[in-house]
Parts: sequence; C-alpha cells; structure tokens
Amino acid sequence: TAVAAMTVLALGVLVLARATGTLALCTGFALLGAGFGTVMVAATHVVVRQAAVTSAGVAGGLQQTAMNVGPALGVAASTTLRVLGGGPGLPLVALAGIASVGAVAGGALPRRASAVRTADAGADDRRDPQDRSRVSARP
Repeated sequence: TAVAAMTVLALGVLVLARATGTLALCTGFALLGAGFGTVMVAATHVVVRQAAVTSAGVAGGLQQTAMNVGPALGVAASTTLRVLGGGPGLPLVALAGIASVGAVAGGALPRRASAVRTADAGADDRRDPQDRSRVSARP
C-alpha cells in the first residue's frame, strides 16, 4: 500500500510541475491528495503496529512529530530551491524525486506475514506475540 501510495503521490507532483490548465491542476491535486492520504494512514499503521503495546503511544507521538518536522523541512528546502532560480518546477521535481525514493524505501516496510500465519494457526498459543489484533482498547 505504501509503495503504491508513494508512486501516486510522485505522479501527482509531476503532473503539478507541468500543469498549465485547470484540468491538469485538478488531476495533479487529486493524485497528490490520494497518495498523501494513503501514505499517512499506512505509515501510522506500520509505526504503531511494530511498537510494543506498552510503547504504542510513544511510537505514535514520535511519528506525529516526524509528520510535523518533515513538511517544515520540505517547505524550507522548496523555498531555497525556488530562490536559487529554479522557479516553481524545480522544487516540484525534487519533491517527486523524494517521493520516488520513498516508494522504493516502502518496499522494505514489514509485511503482514504474521497475519496470514496466525489466520491459519487457529490456536491462541501459536499466535504471533506482536499481533495485537485482539488487544482491547481499554484494560
């Protein structure tokens, strides 16, 4: 999911970099929004799912911090590229490149193999100890 979402996000940014009309802008922003929204949900799921139950809140907080620092650095870098004479196209192409790197890196994210394994197991004693699908929301 993360790889496909990052690819859609990169495609949306590239469309915006070359957009000249209303339809192209709307298409670019739709792709950008679909990719970004999906990446955020997938990233939150991966970060919190891989953390120990007792540390899930801390992991979620760190992920939220990263989601705030990242855009601030991105705006600073984009502004610098634009001021250096790149115009609006250079920062967008650079962002598409970063999103492409993210798509490749997304391939290294943990898979849901434990969910497939535990679905076949059937017995609680053979469940993956990291699988928190049946952890209640309240103690």
